[in-house]
Amino acid sequence: MKSVGVSSRSALWLGERKLSTVMLVIGGLLLVSLAVGLFSYLLIQDLFAFGSFPAGSSIVGANVSGLTKTEALEKCQKELAEVANRPLTLKIDGEEYQAAPDRIGLKLEYREMVDGAYSQAWSVNLFERMARRFLNRPRDINISLLAANNGEMVSAFLQEALAGINRHMHDAYIDVTSGVPVIVPAKDGRQADPELLLADTREALGTAERTVDVQVGRTPAAVTDAVFGQFIIINLAEHKLTLYNREQPLIELPIACGSARYPTPAGQWKITGKQRNPTWRNPGTAWAKSMPPFIAPGPGNPLGTRALPLNASGVLIHGTSASWSIGRSVSHGCIRMHMRDVEQLFEMVEANTPVYIIKAAGNPGFDVTAKPFWQK
Repeated sequence: MKSVGVSSRSALWLGERKLSTVMLVIGGLLLVSLAVGLFSYLLIQDLFAFGSFPAGSSIVGANVSGLTKTEALEKCQKELAEVANRPLTLKIDGEEYQAAPDRIGLKLEYREMVDGAYSQAWSVNLFERMARRFLNRPRDINISLLAANNGEMVSAFLQEALAGINRHMHDAYIDVTSGVPVIVPAKDGRQADPELLLADTREALGTAERTVDVQVGRTPAAVTDAVFGQFIIINLAEHKLTLYNREQPLIELPIACGSARYPTPAGQWKITGKQRNPTWRNPGTAWAKSMPPFIAPGPGNPLGTRALPLNASGVLIHGTSASWSIGRSVSHGCIRMHMRDVEQLFEMVEANTPVYIIKAAGNPGFDVTAKPFWQK
């Protein structure tokens, strides 16, 4: 009885072992079949995909996934048209110097970009392509901008732009040409390195922005517009004196000025002092030969009750009792005013107040951009 039981168990064990082996074989065959099937499927997909861009492909931001090279070329020409027409721009201090693409022979290399992207996309080996397709993890393909330009035309444009970029320093000044003051702000001197600008430009031409922030060396201005406060403009043609606080008029008063024989000198002057009830002193000129050496303050004094001498030789802003002369060119070079007017002005100004004497609006009679001696 024992031998029979042992034989039965052995047969049962052998049967189970054979069944397991069969199942393993069958399972292995199934796995191989699945692998072969998957490989065949991915291979067929790869074969059918050949000739077009795989997923994840773009050219300067234009998505060309699934497109043929011809389709990709057409799409790039359409989507990159704005970039193709964008000018080269040099920027500095809020100024811009621009050149349209045709001015510098600039054009996008569409064919080279498409060919480069396609070559990069299909340079991946077969198994990596199949693995990425199976895992749905496409390789990113993004070709940068390729652009051709004419070096001589680019250099010519930069030379022209440098004429505006490079400049000498100039101080702030008051432009009184029109008869109305305009405070012109100071400008630093600027000097760009041509070789550095050319290198930066070449780099910018390979980007979609095509913008160069120009690097320059600077020479700071010595005088800024902060120095300007109150000043006087005297218009000889209009017989008018105006006191300003910067560009804001405070008072406007009538005057008399020098005659044709004794003209009031145009230029940039300043008040050198303030005289209350001044003494007139004979200047020793031809017109004063018959006059006394001096005239004390009082009703007969030619300077009136107030005088503001200028650093223009012998010229004063002063009062006069000869009211008939106001509005005329009849003095010996001085600026005459009604008594009440000069007394008002006297209280509003101080020594060293600038005085701009112009011949007429549009014809100041001196270089308004020159640095006045009272700023030196």
